[in-house]
Amino acid sequence: MINMRTQKICFADRQTPCVFPNERSNLPQAISELQLKSRYPVIVLIGGEIDKKQAAVTQQAIQTISRIAQDLSAAVICGGTDVGVMAEIGQARKLNHHDFPLVGIVPEVFAAWPGGPQSTKFLWWGKERWQLEPHYSHFILVPGKLFGDESPWIGDAATILSEGHSSVTILINGGEVSRKDIDWSVKHGRPVIALSRTGRLADELLRDRERNKLITVVPANSDQQILKAIQAALSIDEKKPVTPKVEPLNVFQDPINIPSQIGVK
Repeated sequence: MINMRTQKICFADRQTPCVFPNERSNLPQAISELQLKSRYPVIVLIGGEIDKKQAAVTQQAIQTISRIAQDLSAAVICGGTDVGVMAEIGQARKLNHHDFPLVGIVPEVFAAWPGGPQSTKFLWWGKERWQLEPHYSHFILVPGKLFGDESPWIGDAATILSEGHSSVTILINGGEVSRKDIDWSVKHGRPVIALSRTGRLADELLRDRERNKLITVVPANSDQQILKAIQAALSIDEKKPVTPKVEPLNVFQDPINIPSQIGVK
């Protein structure tokens, strides 16, 4: 066992454990250091900044995902920085008083936190640090020089945490980094749910009729279809009690396309 760097990050109202593994082979130890058990259903949430035109429907969808994760006792893995989709899932967890594990995985060189590197200055290679979102339950800060270098770490963490269960990747909006995340998920047999009406890559996948069969597209404004797609991907009995919101009336629904057998990691 290696001597892994660990610390508690002190936010205004909480202390959050953080680990700094140097190699992906160290991930099992990192997860153990965080005192996270395995055997969770796992939701990998990917996406970037939220498009202002789709902000309301995107925020509604993330609220729905937060409630589903809580009801299914799932762990959620996301980027961890205080921006866009990553920030919104942290805020949803706080607002709803949820306690599901929310694990932020981000390259250390881009992360800032209280008492750590600052985000007010640009680094020498021209990139800015981003504050960590304070309502995550755990952080794993990994090596890397570019956003997207964390993609294989996220995939491996999902596999470790979901041992004995299944995992699913959910895309909201997204760009080239999210495309890399999706490619990694599909390569390793992890189903992907893209939420259309959130912009960019998610809407592009809606229009792609030749997309990989592991990729399902559902409308972000349909709580019930999001729930059913997640249950199908995680091979969870639809009779398990879950409490999605009442759906808005008189909205056009995009067709759902759920593969019949997706019970894989």
